[in-house]
Amino acid sequence: MNGSVNHPGLAERLSTVVGIPVVPYDADGKIDHDLTVALAARLIGNGVSALTVNGNTGEFYALSPEERRAVLASVVSARDATTTIIAGVGLDVHTAVSDACFARDLGADAIMIHQPVVPYLAADGWVEYNAAVAAAVPDLGVLPYLTNPVVSGAHIARLTERAPNVVGLKYSVADPVTFTTVKTQAGDELLWIAGLAESYAPAYWQAGARGFTSGLVNLAPALCLEMLSALRKSDYAAASRVWQRIRHFEELRARDGSANNVSVVKEAMHQLGLCRREVRPPSHPLPATLAREVAMAIQPWRSLVPQLGRERVA
Repeated sequence: MNGSVNHPGLAERLSTVVGIPVVPYDADGKIDHDLTVALAARLIGNGVSALTVNGNTGEFYALSPEERRAVLASVVSARDATTTIIAGVGLDVHTAVSDACFARDLGADAIMIHQPVVPYLAADGWVEYNAAVAAAVPDLGVLPYLTNPVVSGAHIARLTERAPNVVGLKYSVADPVTFTTVKTQAGDELLWIAGLAESYAPAYWQAGARGFTSGLVNLAPALCLEMLSALRKSDYAAASRVWQRIRHFEELRARDGSANNVSVVKEAMHQLGLCRREVRPPSHPLPATLAREVAMAIQPWRSLVPQLGRERVA
């Protein structure tokens, strides 16, 4: 039994573009919660129905525990009846459980459990970690976030036996062949979300993924939804055309081991008047040369970027 039985309809609602909102800062480096709400409302108003709060694009590891909870509360306040909220949790088991319970009490629909950032990860330990967090919130759907190929489909199957509220996985191993093998071993009932965004979504969709994450959605949700529509129709030529339009932007995010992943998104948002460009260490603002590349990358589709329902950000 898995979460599709205990949480009917949730997997279907997650079979979509899962947006990962950025966290905007003010001039003093503090979180701008009014802007956080406005940016979330902008995404929801432009057709993005699933949001993962406190994901990597939201600088999860750069926020304090209090900030993570405040950001979640801000985004939840912007939701409407169509919105599915996934709360990112992680770090040690106690912290992950505490944040998961907070998310449950706030009305989140699911949690995404970040893969532990440790120098040594045992596959059996990954199962134990995720099972412990999932057990604390049986009423919530659970999406483990997997980036390490050491975890096999057999380990995932073992986790779903232990944790019936696991509805699917955010799978971020950059190898479509490995993904196909792992998915086959894990069984047919789980939802698989391509966790490497639009760049890998077409390949993973053909192998059985039925959703994908997106940081690009912070800029041009229409492009992300256009790719989703093409994939749902198995129109891979149309999906490829979208991919070609965003390729330069996504390549900038992936450059140097994704060192500037969030910085590129925030730089683009700054150029479009959506938020300030600042990120927190260990991320770093882009140098002028890369900022100019970002401007070139977004130029072909900047007319598709919806503005805020408020004044532009200085």
